[in-house]
Amino acid sequence: MLQHDLQHVQPDSAPPQSPDTHYEALDQHGQTANGDTPELNPPNLVASTLPPNAPKAPTFFDEGTINPPQVQKVIVEHFIRNDTTPSSYSQSRVRTFSGRLPKPNGEVDYDAWRIQVDLLCNDASLSDSQKVRRILESLLSPAADIVKPLGTNATPEAYLTQLESAFGVVEDGEELFATFLGSNQNAGEKPSVYLNRLQTLLTKAISRGRVSVTESDKYLLRQFCRGCWDQSLIIGLQLEHRKPNPPSFPELLLLLRTEEDRRAAKMDRMKKHLGSTKAATHVHSVLSMPVFDEEPATTDPKKHDASSKLEKEVAELRKQVAQLVHKERIKLTHEEVPSSSTRKESPLQSEHLAAYVTNPDSTSRTATPPKPWFCFKCGETGHIAANCTNSPNPDLVRKKNGELRDKRDRFWAQQAARKASLNL
Repeated sequence: MLQHDLQHVQPDSAPPQSPDTHYEALDQHGQTANGDTPELNPPNLVASTLPPNAPKAPTFFDEGTINPPQVQKVIVEHFIRNDTTPSSYSQSRVRTFSGRLPKPNGEVDYDAWRIQVDLLCNDASLSDSQKVRRILESLLSPAADIVKPLGTNATPEAYLTQLESAFGVVEDGEELFATFLGSNQNAGEKPSVYLNRLQTLLTKAISRGRVSVTESDKYLLRQFCRGCWDQSLIIGLQLEHRKPNPPSFPELLLLLRTEEDRRAAKMDRMKKHLGSTKAATHVHSVLSMPVFDEEPATTDPKKHDASSKLEKEVAELRKQVAQLVHKERIKLTHEEVPSSSTRKESPLQSEHLAAYVTNPDSTSRTATPPKPWFCFKCGETGHIAANCTNSPNPDLVRKKNGELRDKRDRFWAQQAARKASLNL
């Protein structure tokens, strides 16, 4: 706006020269032909060319004249080399640590504080006095009282040695590694959170020299597969097959978090479609089913034959044991039944005794109903569903359930007959 006003004040063209005004030609050195240096603004010339009441024109300077590019470059380089702004100071500031338990809000534990101090000590642009100053600024009592006898002239390594003896890890490497191997997933704990907890314990064992850094991924994956209760997650990510070439901790953590997010999104869709109650029931029924590792496609024939032979021997031994138990029960039954000469038996008592002798399993001395003797998954005998590795056979299981139901009906009928005979 000021320049616009000045343009209106200044004349568009140079004022006409009066006849009395005389300009002499100047050479390149600013001198006249006679060698004299003329006066640039003679009073009579200014007075003769400007009106009496005209305002004085301001002097304009070019930006390059006031602030040349060469000067700007020197100033910028100076600030870059000597950057002591508050932002850079705050970035290298160490969090507060006091060593009090439980840890107060706003403070960090010793491990987190030590990582920041190690980064500070590795900064070559800082002197030892600056490092010591920032270490002292981050300490509160009682941690500050421990390093107070060292004074301000000690080196950063001396401060760290003093604090390491007071707040560092003192457990033996074997004990830390045993704690790592004994850590399992807690109730309600996500697999990713469990993995982070394992990594923390493993890091402590590494710091005490029990585990090497090169073997950390192998131990981490092995313990995760052992202590994680979500077997479907382990099978879905094929973690058992990745043990020979385990992924690193960041890769494994990303896999778990991605799978957890996928399951959470699917659970939300299930709730919207089925409702919260039905969705929770469906998830519970699915997760309660036993899940077993898949057998490899290629098996050793020798091992397969050996296992089949062992199974046959076990089945034969079970048959022999069952026969011995049956004979022993019959013997005990004959010893306990009174003779007919001392007591007259009713028809119901005779029928009950015959059933007791011929089928001691159905009417035992303890009067317990028959129990399932077969697997609920495949229908075979000799094992339960939790240890079953066979394929599901629902037809056989349904048949065995019918037989069990009939045996229980006969058992309760015999019990009723026995009570009636005893009351006679």
